[in-house]
Amino acid sequence: MQIDQSPSHETMNDGSTSNNGTPKNDTSGQSMSFKMSRAPPHVYSCFVVNQTAQPIECTLKYNGRRGEQKFDQTRRKIKGKSCFGILSLPYLYFLVKTVETDEFDDRICLNLSRESITHFEDLSNEIIYEISEYLDYLHVYQSFFDLNIRFRKLFTNSNFPIKINISSISKSFFRRYYTHIIIPSQYRIISLSIANFLSFDLDISPHRILSTFTRLEILILVKINSKYLENVLEDIASLPNLSSLTIIPIDYVKNANNLLLQIFRLSVLKYCKISFKNKPTNFDPLPFATKEYNSPIEQLVIKHQIDVNNLDRLLSYVPQLRRLSLDRLNGYYKNRLNHPIALNYLTHLFLKLIHFTFNDFEILIKNLFYTIQVLHLYIEDGEEYLNAERWKQLILSHISNLRIFDIQCIYSFVINKSAQLRFDFLFDQFTLPFWFERQWFFSRQDYFKYGYHNSTFYSTNPYRRKDYKLTKKLNQYTRLENQETNLSSVRHIHILDDEAIINCMNHFPYVTDLTLNNISARRSDSFIINLKHIISLKNLTKLVIEDDDYSFERLIELLSSTPNIHTLKIQSIILNQKDLLTIQNSENFQLVMNENTIRSLTIKQICEIEKIKLLFMLCSRLQHFTIEEPWTRVDELVRLLLSKNNNNTRHLFSLSISNENKRLPNKLDTIIQAGKLLDDYFIEFDYPKIYLWW
Repeated sequence: MQIDQSPSHETMNDGSTSNNGTPKNDTSGQSMSFKMSRAPPHVYSCFVVNQTAQPIECTLKYNGRRGEQKFDQTRRKIKGKSCFGILSLPYLYFLVKTVETDEFDDRICLNLSRESITHFEDLSNEIIYEISEYLDYLHVYQSFFDLNIRFRKLFTNSNFPIKINISSISKSFFRRYYTHIIIPSQYRIISLSIANFLSFDLDISPHRILSTFTRLEILILVKINSKYLENVLEDIASLPNLSSLTIIPIDYVKNANNLLLQIFRLSVLKYCKISFKNKPTNFDPLPFATKEYNSPIEQLVIKHQIDVNNLDRLLSYVPQLRRLSLDRLNGYYKNRLNHPIALNYLTHLFLKLIHFTFNDFEILIKNLFYTIQVLHLYIEDGEEYLNAERWKQLILSHISNLRIFDIQCIYSFVINKSAQLRFDFLFDQFTLPFWFERQWFFSRQDYFKYGYHNSTFYSTNPYRRKDYKLTKKLNQYTRLENQETNLSSVRHIHILDDEAIINCMNHFPYVTDLTLNNISARRSDSFIINLKHIISLKNLTKLVIEDDDYSFERLIELLSSTPNIHTLKIQSIILNQKDLLTIQNSENFQLVMNENTIRSLTIKQICEIEKIKLLFMLCSRLQHFTIEEPWTRVDELVRLLLSKNNNNTRHLFSLSISNENKRLPNKLDTIIQAGKLLDDYFIEFDYPKIYLWW
């Protein structure tokens, strides 16, 4: 069920006047500042601050040495060579930091604004365009489109290629962005990413006009309803430059084979990432490729389940394949491969195997993947993969070109002395000269989980693992030649027990996502201190707490040390009603309330409306709010969040609630219209959830 309430018409001034009627090229009263902070590696955050608006966070990215050199070249073209970014305009300036330090220097800003002012409008178009390359075009639009006529024309009347990313955006702003940027700039768009699933149902969604984006090179559609996919693939079939395609539907795909055949007909596609969830009753194997199919795809990433007996059929369509990633390969071979598939260019292979025998894995290697040079392998319930001699023979006989052997094997067993000795022996076989000569080193962690003795056997240096689980280890076995210390590749760390960090010798300097389990209240005072020894709390942007009994006071304490969190997920709020006022008046609460930048909050279960009020008082910059477990008082919640007198919810534009009542969307529509709470909004019921977007 969908309810879309949009305004009958929308006005847009011509740029000569601002929304309040003052002359647009009179910048008096429009003081806007920018500050850039480093969030390594190679990411700069730009905060656009306007006196009449809230901060807009932009992200500047560059990749590798080439991107860094280009960034430096742009910087050198601007006066003030010791600073990053645009320096100043009488009413538009950057609060900058020096190259040598990560600290902001107010004195530099004062000197720039008073003595060595560089007027932004005096910069050449070339430099302004180069600067905008480091910003999402949505943020360029937000920052400059209404500033004055000159900047509006600069970004609209040009052939400068643009990248569109539609994810976190209000419905009203989406409509305006579509009308004034996407439609006039169709011929300029080289990259389009849509991750807001509600936007796909609108008549103005860009996915409906893809055939007009003649310069499009990259298309990313996440959470799209599968009913749109056939038309999407028909529309992009004629695009001459489309080299990268990502499609992640939100629902089950009924016609996966037809969609795959359409994808394999795309004539210039090099990269493809798909996740076509399919019910077993809807599954039919692909036919083997005929001569009309000769896909140019070189990198294929499949996130949905693939039956091993149909893998050769799938791969017959991609003879140019160089990199393959299969996230859920399962089944067992019923028959030997009848159609030999030649993947002569395949060098990189990633496989995630669950209940997949080593015998079947050997068949895969011998028949399909014998050319690989890099192997990344994740196995669950894979005790039989701990046979070092069997691996040695397979490598020497069938994948002799293998340079990188990256394995992560998880297995469980009942603890006893005999089993412990057996696994110790198996691990020792991976320390023999064959492995040492190739610089392939391994480690093993033993720990208890859900009443079982669990062990993870994994490769260590030089492999760049992005996710890391930190547990309370019973034992750890690592070759002394290769002990882990500084794990700079890890971006997400999952701490399964607070004791795990007490004696942790590793450091994770670039972690941005943190997940917590089993964090004891008894050690709450020392937990954050210990945590600071292994990660930089100021680098964190996402925090997930999976403990049901994690108290609200402890949450505030943790948030006071993590000011850059923008995504927060918690189970519940543990709080005594009598402590409510005390907590609100506490120094930590006031600090977090004023400084946090949380924009997305998900809570599993919450019962009291007063606790929701407290959350929004703490996180007044929220844009997205989700309640995962059923909430019955939806009408009361909507009135609270949409009240024009509630200043704490002024940035909110997305609400997701679990409720099985199919009549509720119509009831909400009546409440919103009767109270004139919103003008432009969209309601959708997708069992068992209700979504409201405005």
